[in-house]
Amino acid sequence: MRRLGAFIKKDLIESTRNRSIFIAVLLPVLASLLFSVLDSVQTPKQFSIGVLDQSDLGFASFVESTALNFEVRIVHDEEEGRDMLAAGILHGLVAVRGGSSFQIFLDSGRPLYFFALKENLTSLIEVYVGAVPAYDLEVVAVGEGRVSRSVLPVWITVTMSMIGIMVVSGMFAEEKDSRTLDAIGVSPVGYHELLIGKGVFGVVLSLGTVLIMLLLNGAYNMGPAAWAAVLILILCGSLCFTAMGLLIGVLSKGQSAARSAAAIVYFPLLFPTLISDLSTSTRLLAGLFPTYYLFTGLESILLHGGGLPGIWNEFAVLAGFSVLLLAAAALAHRRMVNVRV
Repeated sequence: MRRLGAFIKKDLIESTRNRSIFIAVLLPVLASLLFSVLDSVQTPKQFSIGVLDQSDLGFASFVESTALNFEVRIVHDEEEGRDMLAAGILHGLVAVRGGSSFQIFLDSGRPLYFFALKENLTSLIEVYVGAVPAYDLEVVAVGEGRVSRSVLPVWITVTMSMIGIMVVSGMFAEEKDSRTLDAIGVSPVGYHELLIGKGVFGVVLSLGTVLIMLLLNGAYNMGPAAWAAVLILILCGSLCFTAMGLLIGVLSKGQSAARSAAAIVYFPLLFPTLISDLSTSTRLLAGLFPTYYLFTGLESILLHGGGLPGIWNEFAVLAGFSVLLLAAAALAHRRMVNVRV
């Protein structure tokens, strides 16, 4: 245990000096902090609207008195208004042609403004011309509506898989380049202790990074059941991806080869999960990879308030992947040791 602890301590100290590891941990944490900032700016608070009223019907005054979040600018020429819209000076332009004839110009390159203004301006024009709605509609938001929570599942999945596959594989392969394995071969330290030490370090690094991301985004408000579920899920996920990184590191001849192999594995492993909602086929494809089960489990907990009963399937699949990958890494490591001996 003392030698194992020394390996873990060594990796922790080296990780503070390794720029690749520092970036792999710092960037996800900073990005998750920005997600919490987005909660207060999900939709624009103020719109700058140009009004071209050729009939002088007082539409601009109506908008000013009705929509308090609209800053109205009178435009005297359509070409001028469209130029201002293209330059970003205006968020939208309404041309009043006369009577009940209107034309709305919106910047399609800014989707957040486009859809919000399309609905708001349509409603304003209906009220202005006295159109009576044919139905009553009420939109009720259900569940977690914060941007940070909605993005966290996929971002945690990206971060954990990156740390396990790319960071751990590179760190193990680095020991080959630095001849540490040769030194271990003539010392009382066992080869297996190095493998276990790297694995424990990878799990600790993943857990620590994810916990910081969760706390920065208000996850401390979750109940004990949700915390227990998310801790079990990320522990199982970190074991899975760390084992995958160890396997790549053991099989690679050096750090350069490990980095290349990790990049080849990482993106195909992650991409199907990101497009899993597109169709039944993409969902079936994503179901072949552990990233999908980590992602869906995190969604169940963080977005829908689920607990352990709701993630048993995800937990079982991740546990199965972890056992298989750990066994494969141990077997490959034993063969590597036998070759060196």
